[in-house]
Amino acid sequence: MNERKSDGKRVCGRRVGLVAVGLLVASGCTRPVTLRATAYDLDARLDPGTHELLGRADVTLTREPETGVAAGTGTVCFALNAALNVTEVTAHGARIRSHVVTPPAARPQPETDGRPPMRVHELHLENVGPTPRLTFHYAGVLVQDVQAGEKRGQVHNFLMAAHVSGEGIYLDEGGGWYPLACDEHGEPQPVAALFHLSAEPVAGMRLVAAGEPAPAEGTRQVWRTRYPVTGMALVGGPHERKERAVGGVRIAAHYSRPDDPHSQAQIEKHTDLFLDAAAKYLERYQPLIGPYPYEHYTIVENFFSSGFAFPCFTLLNRALLAMGPRGLAHGMLDHEMLHAWWGNTILVDPQDGNWCEALTTFGANYYGYVLDGDERGARNQRRNFCVAVSRLKPAEDLPLGTFGRPQGAGREVGYSKGAMVFYMLSEEIGIDHFWAACRRLTADYKGRFVNWAVLQAVFEQQSGRALDAFMQQWVRATGTPELRLEAARWRAETGTLEVELAQDAPRALRVPLRIVADDGAARDEVVALDGRHNTAAFPFDRPPRTVVLDPDFRVLRRLRPQEIVPGVATTRAGRRLLVVQPSGVVSPLYQRVIDDFGGERGQKEVLLRTADDVSAAELSAQSVLIVGDGLRSPAVRALLKRAGCPLSLTATGFRFEDRTYEEPGHAVLCTVHHPDMPGCGITVYFGNSETALGRSDLLLHYRDSAVIFETTARAAEGKTVYESRPIARRDFESPTVVEVRR
Repeated sequence: MNERKSDGKRVCGRRVGLVAVGLLVASGCTRPVTLRATAYDLDARLDPGTHELLGRADVTLTREPETGVAAGTGTVCFALNAALNVTEVTAHGARIRSHVVTPPAARPQPETDGRPPMRVHELHLENVGPTPRLTFHYAGVLVQDVQAGEKRGQVHNFLMAAHVSGEGIYLDEGGGWYPLACDEHGEPQPVAALFHLSAEPVAGMRLVAAGEPAPAEGTRQVWRTRYPVTGMALVGGPHERKERAVGGVRIAAHYSRPDDPHSQAQIEKHTDLFLDAAAKYLERYQPLIGPYPYEHYTIVENFFSSGFAFPCFTLLNRALLAMGPRGLAHGMLDHEMLHAWWGNTILVDPQDGNWCEALTTFGANYYGYVLDGDERGARNQRRNFCVAVSRLKPAEDLPLGTFGRPQGAGREVGYSKGAMVFYMLSEEIGIDHFWAACRRLTADYKGRFVNWAVLQAVFEQQSGRALDAFMQQWVRATGTPELRLEAARWRAETGTLEVELAQDAPRALRVPLRIVADDGAARDEVVALDGRHNTAAFPFDRPPRTVVLDPDFRVLRRLRPQEIVPGVATTRAGRRLLVVQPSGVVSPLYQRVIDDFGGERGQKEVLLRTADDVSAAELSAQSVLIVGDGLRSPAVRALLKRAGCPLSLTATGFRFEDRTYEEPGHAVLCTVHHPDMPGCGITVYFGNSETALGRSDLLLHYRDSAVIFETTARAAEGKTVYESRPIARRDFESPTVVEVRR
């Protein structure tokens, strides 16, 4: 879902390195040994009414490397949620000389790091045998403020980590609900391990864990991991269950049943749609990337905003499930399901950048359109990747290989730039070799850490192509190419077209061009651009009229401001925003949009005006948001005309392009480039009635330049229920085109 994943600190909805495994750091004794945790045996009893967790953790340690001594000495550190108190620690195959507990350290930036305060338990061990085992008994109250992490326009609540309540259970492996191996400073130490978890059933709830269900142990539910993983998560809620078999995989959905009969029927229908989609994704992706790694896959409805993937299950916000077909756009469920392979079975090496979000975004968000046979959708997604990178400040355009590392690249690099890099890799080696390499990766690296170097070796082995230059240019280097189509000349005496191309820094590129003749006939060519400048010549049997630079966005490149498709992000990006609102009382639904565009307090300067008092000078000086009857201002209408906006008002509604929308349920969201402020936008949101504004809380999620909404009413339980949906979309593109000089 793409989504932030804490700027790369979460992989597949989870935090890299927060769940790793026991690390023993040698002390100053004569026979020091270093150990790592290779297995966890966890047991949990949960009481949602009191928020209590009663836990036991057996941690099996293995020497690494084998020292050859019969016994040794060392120090091992584990972090545990500060709300949990350890009542007993015992050792088998070792003796605990001392147990030091450090107070929980204050976390200065909780909004960017979902880890709750932790206590570090430092154990000094003696007489350490070949495979010692530590047993922790602990208990405490785990409860969080769910709403504190809910932010409008954000898909995920990243502050949730360890919560037990009647509304739901969420125990992320980074929440410290079992001992997490760390260093003496409490920083996690990632090592993969096998997990066994047993849990007492919770009355009225269904529990799901990040492992395969196993036979019950008495009354307790049990899960085991098939391959080493980086941690264990346990979730649950007051859910119904549906399931079906697809080949050898049991697909299930856990969902809440609303009280309203109409809503019940709708959620049942939507649940079936999600199960159908999961079955389709298994059928379409297994031939490409190899067999699904588990025997179970469960879609679990969550009680807070999320789109998180764990081994064997995906955790989705109930609002997404309620959307039905609209909740199944590419990049949602398919994205999370692909993490079953990339991120949850083939692990991300935390010593290198997080590659799995890039590969998953390519496979689902982009290649889903290819598998649909939707060439336009695939092309537009490539364009969107370029747009996302183009909106970055140069200082933010860090190497892809740093995504997920401290002070590394952010999510737009990790997801959008990364997906485009994998697209170009598939073009470089051929799509058949690309998917064959993915199958090889699945076959050889289950339960193993993989980094960019491993990926390169696998793709080279499969394709027979050396990829050093490609990886250095697109994964390790800073920045994104800025291309210029500088001139095009027709040489009548030789019947050739000369085209001059340039870029901001020397890179090896193959730049697509489209040559268009006077009669509209077009021919595509590719120009090699290895340095800063190149002039290429093409024979042409008639005088061409124009040349278009990379019309289908097949090269990752930084677009010119005018070339970026305008959307709400264009208007929100500026530091200054002028809001033109109706005179008098402003609808709460319009006010919600104004607040969303204004962002967090202090983020930008917001100037409020009405249709009666806004000036042309103010409209020309910054990004502009126009809501409701603010559109009736003569100065606003003049600005929109100069901007080429195809929107105007009628006596009873509005006109967009060549169609009139005058029903009470019609609304429009439209963004165009600001004609006087390069890089800024003008956004209009207008509804024919209050009822038409039913999507006002979702506008930030739309990337389209324009969306027309229609709201309809239906009766349910003696009440009127309104449902809003998009009925038309447009994108306003301005490609780089040069006229041919003859």
